[in-house]
Amino acid sequence: MNAAIITIGNEILMGKTINTNLAYLGSELAKQGIFVEYALTVKDEPNAIKQALQDTWGKYKIVITTGGLGPTEDDLTKSAISEFFGKKQHFDDNIWEHIQKMFAFRKIPLPETNRSQAMVPDDFIPLRNDLGTAPGLFYREGDFLFFALQGVPSEMKHIFETHIKDIITQNCPDAKPLSIKTLRTYGIAESRLAELFTLSNLPEGVSLAWLPQIGRVDLRFYGTDANKVEEAVKKALPVIKPFVWGYDEESPAEILLARLWKNIYTLSVAESCTGGLVQKLITDIPGSSNSFLGGVIAYSNALKKNLLNVSDTVLETEGAVSETCALQMAEGIKSLTKSTCSISITGIAGPDGGTAEKPVGTVCFGFIAAEKYWSKKQFFTGDREIIRIKAADFAILSLIQHLQGRNDN
Repeated sequence: MNAAIITIGNEILMGKTINTNLAYLGSELAKQGIFVEYALTVKDEPNAIKQALQDTWGKYKIVITTGGLGPTEDDLTKSAISEFFGKKQHFDDNIWEHIQKMFAFRKIPLPETNRSQAMVPDDFIPLRNDLGTAPGLFYREGDFLFFALQGVPSEMKHIFETHIKDIITQNCPDAKPLSIKTLRTYGIAESRLAELFTLSNLPEGVSLAWLPQIGRVDLRFYGTDANKVEEAVKKALPVIKPFVWGYDEESPAEILLARLWKNIYTLSVAESCTGGLVQKLITDIPGSSNSFLGGVIAYSNALKKNLLNVSDTVLETEGAVSETCALQMAEGIKSLTKSTCSISITGIAGPDGGTAEKPVGTVCFGFIAAEKYWSKKQFFTGDREIIRIKAADFAILSLIQHLQGRNDN
């Protein structure tokens, strides 16, 4: 069964907002056996919205719009929808009561403009929004389903989870959910992976996508037969296992924290050029405090020396961007926090600061895992942001590989 998604928003067309709603809806619909075959983004203008509906309604089992349900003058989606479907709007007292309660709870005045959010097209079912004032909208005509959702990602996801999933299940009993399995790899190029495991190795009915990211590649197997998808994964693993660090939606930080917890280890981090990015990635994970003790951003040589006990000799002879400095930083933060493991990063993220001997992208790492001490030097390409991302990923994934017993030091 197929679907079309219409994203409404001038800010998306201007590049000021990233369309994360499309990614979320495409993924969640696929899990229910509904595949997005058409997606477009239009400006918040009645004729553009109605033309998008003209292009999709009746051609796709499900049509979803996101955006334009707010109370301001530029939120024109609901009026355009009403005109397209030939429906008048009526005032919904239940929605208005909900809006009043939300403003009362927040202890802020209720603008009269919010009354527009209590207007509902005739024959449409409002979908209660517990995270905001604008309800979602549902309309059915024969076998076709239409949903109007908020542009705010948190509210859109809330409506999808609490209302739309059940509506789709009830109205699309023949939909076959998609089975998806992702192998997450590091340290191997996309082209090399494609040589190791090709499309010809797949069981019938299973598809494979190579998904390159910054510094790593995911292999995503999918199909409607879960057994065949699992068969495909079992065929691929013996070939690419040395490069697999995780599965499905697991992040490097999640894997690392799970490994630390399993070994009853604690972790601390000392960062220079990454400016705390490793610590952010780790503390983004709920429960990270079970294993992560803390860290420092030692950007200056003075802090490296005074806080982490990096020696004057190393800073003067080898420099702050050196493996010896990195290892002393790792030792310093481990001593400071009394952790079992530690990571350190020092490098040149650019765009300036590079030399012929140490070009931009040179990054040194120090690692300590219980009694094991080691260091590494890497050369990353890209702009400042990409170099920092690659460095942070490398640090986390290197410690993961060691804790998985696959360290190559």
